[in-house]
Amino acid sequence: MKRRGFLSFMAGSLLWPFGRVAHAICNPSLVRLLGDARDLVQVRGGEGPRLGQYFVEWFGHSSFLIHSGSQTKVVTDPNFNVTPGIAAHAVTVSNDHFTHNNVGAVAGDPLILRGITLRQTWNPIRTTVKDMTIVNIPSQRGLGWGGAANSIFVYEMGSLCLAHLGNIGHLLTPEQEKVLQRVDVLMAPIDAMTNLGFEDLLRVIEQVRPPIVIPMHYDAPRQAELFASFVEGRYPVRRHERSQLLLSRAMLPKSTEVFILTHPRPNLLWQ
Repeated sequence: MKRRGFLSFMAGSLLWPFGRVAHAICNPSLVRLLGDARDLVQVRGGEGPRLGQYFVEWFGHSSFLIHSGSQTKVVTDPNFNVTPGIAAHAVTVSNDHFTHNNVGAVAGDPLILRGITLRQTWNPIRTTVKDMTIVNIPSQRGLGWGGAANSIFVYEMGSLCLAHLGNIGHLLTPEQEKVLQRVDVLMAPIDAMTNLGFEDLLRVIEQVRPPIVIPMHYDAPRQAELFASFVEGRYPVRRHERSQLLLSRAMLPKSTEVFILTHPRPNLLWQ
């Protein structure tokens, strides 16, 4: 209860600028983001950009390439297995563990967006990178990390809204749940060792109710099968033959489904 109370206080005090963001992220109307004179027109339900394809590509662990319709590229939590030399416009880092912050692996002189400071406190991010809006909200890692900070990132690109939970170690506070209420794709850690156990993670998924959940933060394919066996019966599970998933509003399920992407290094042994 004390830990839950602390998280509620932290989110309530630090999320005060996000009262408007909760209505801005993935909102179908014209909005003004955080009063900084940047108007954002959301096109939810309309046609997205046709200059390229929306997709996410998983590099393993918690690292993804998020690719917008107009070819904006953002890499999340680059680890030591991210393909060296991949170019991106921005990199987001949810926490400073070495499996999440290998920013040197990303080429193209990207904007580095670190969600926490060296003192393990929240570093607010609210910016646009070309056609993608990126914000973050404060979070905590698991108890085994001594309450070290974590940052949940939210990415809006055209008509789609994605969220990356990083190394979340708690259920969502009411404030966090409000900010994430319109998420379409939720990238959720499933290792159940340094993050939430399966049951609590399912409670977080129920709090957000996203159409798509993509398991992440695991290093052996067998871990995804353990998670799949746990959630089957509650949510449909789809296994994809690739580590890349094309996205559009039309392909979103009507209710939550788990999309397991093929591990980019499938020959890893169970550890």
